[in-house]
Amino acid sequence: MSNIDISVIIPAHNTASYLKKCLDSMVNQTASNVEIIIVDDASEPALKSLLYEKYKNYQNIIFLRNEAPMRPGGARNRGIDVAHGRYITFCDSDDWVDLNYFEQIIKYMDSTRADIGMTSMMRNDDYSTKPIYKCYYDRLYTLTSSAALKILSGSYDMGIKIVPACINKVYRREFIFNTNSRFEQDIYFQGILYSVYTFLRAQKIICIPDTTYHHYLRINSITQSFDQKHINDFVECFTRMRAYFENLGKYEEYAFEYYRICEHYINVLVAELFEYIPNEKDKKAYLIEIINAIKSVVNFDDYYKYITAEQLRHHIQPHIDNTFDVLY
Repeated sequence: MSNIDISVIIPAHNTASYLKKCLDSMVNQTASNVEIIIVDDASEPALKSLLYEKYKNYQNIIFLRNEAPMRPGGARNRGIDVAHGRYITFCDSDDWVDLNYFEQIIKYMDSTRADIGMTSMMRNDDYSTKPIYKCYYDRLYTLTSSAALKILSGSYDMGIKIVPACINKVYRREFIFNTNSRFEQDIYFQGILYSVYTFLRAQKIICIPDTTYHHYLRINSITQSFDQKHINDFVECFTRMRAYFENLGKYEEYAFEYYRICEHYINVLVAELFEYIPNEKDKKAYLIEIINAIKSVVNFDDYYKYITAEQLRHHIQPHIDNTFDVLY
């Protein structure tokens, strides 16, 4: 295939009931020259049936199947290897995008020559009265690698947010292949690893206005659960992330950002534990495992160099804001 402006890679695992909405938002785009790559990650037959019955006549859809599960990271890597687009982006199979999504991406990526672009992202579910923006860009922002990493970690406030996921981001094809940007496989936290890896290597990163990625919070997705693998993968994630910084000689420069991101995912682990594990005995056992995991990825002598007194106090007294709360 030639003259493809953008390739969108969609890993899918047993999501046939959601995939139609996702694909309908893709095939009805205002942009042309869009390549849609669906990677069936060892799904049950219903997903394949949907694709062949409804979308078999779309010449711009490529269907790949993994006979054994590769998980989202491995499925995305397989999609990257066959993508033809000048730009490459990703979408989860239960999400969807605005109909002008690719048109806006192509316009701003072409005009700025950026390595990475990011769009607004809205979270949707079946319970909230209205959707919530996880990040919102009302105008074009142009960022350096350093600024993007600092905003991502929360160490720098520019009035905007950057979410760690890859799904609301687009990458210049040459950038992906020149930097060998590939997803880590078999771990839950491959999205933040990919963002850190690519941000460290990008020359220019932009925030794209006037279009939105819609993330659907599915109740039975892998992000809505908790088990020992979450803890093990937390350790693996931050061991690899630290190596990313160290291999480029940038750990000292970004140690504060590393620990800020680490703190965020510690909070994620604890929140998931208390939401999805009802048994008190199991909660305590998992908390001990989390504490041990923290010890394995945090050098506390190192950490104390970068944490402020106020941040340290909040670890000790997270719910107390003044002395009178304690004394009286």
